[in-house]
Amino acid sequence: MGYYHPLSKRPYHILARPGDVAEKVVVSGDPQRVEKASRLLDNPRIVNKHRGFLTITGEYNGVRVTLATHGIGAPSAAIVFEELFMLGAREIIRAGTCGALRREAAAGTIVIIEASAYTPGGTLGSYFPGVSFPAYATPELVLSLERAAKRLGVKYLRGVALSHDAFHVVEKRAPEWGSLGIDVLEMESATLFALGRYRGFKTGALALVVDNMASGEELTEQREELELRMVQIALEALTSGTQ
Repeated sequence: MGYYHPLSKRPYHILARPGDVAEKVVVSGDPQRVEKASRLLDNPRIVNKHRGFLTITGEYNGVRVTLATHGIGAPSAAIVFEELFMLGAREIIRAGTCGALRREAAAGTIVIIEASAYTPGGTLGSYFPGVSFPAYATPELVLSLERAAKRLGVKYLRGVALSHDAFHVVEKRAPEWGSLGIDVLEMESATLFALGRYRGFKTGALALVVDNMASGEELTEQREELELRMVQIALEALTSGTQ
């Protein structure tokens, strides 16, 4: 599965050494989330700070894992996903935040993203010119995330995201996208899913609803606690059983 160009093997932004990055990785946009989530690991060790892409490797459930920062939006995320793969990542789960378009996806809900739509052009247009490349999570990881959420007693939904590139103007198109059956809006999962298929690594994504654009509800309490629980779900999915 996937195609990997042999001339693109050298990371330019994640200046970790060979062996520093685990095969199993949880990524987030916010370096502070990565730093806080490192308390979930045993023996955490920073392996990169360059360009603000904080990357920390440790153990969870006795399994070697890495937490990594991908920044905001598809261009930044694509760089990080590519370079993590170069450094040995073979399963990557995004733990991010989102805005919900469904009323039942209340603020504080964690959404397991099964697949992602995206607007034409942009980063994925550069990778896949002239085609609408499918962007879907690895089914086994979707099921592993669901089982992990159930074990941990965390409220969750499964749904479809739309990855957009314009954070401050999404409200203009939110009603239109909601009418198409889009459940949540975020910015990076489509890039992760498409590159995973293209390069040959497994992918998954979940996102904490921080605001509901249908009801106007916003998450004002327990955000840090819920973000940690979300990362914990991802870590449990990666380390409990064989993928």
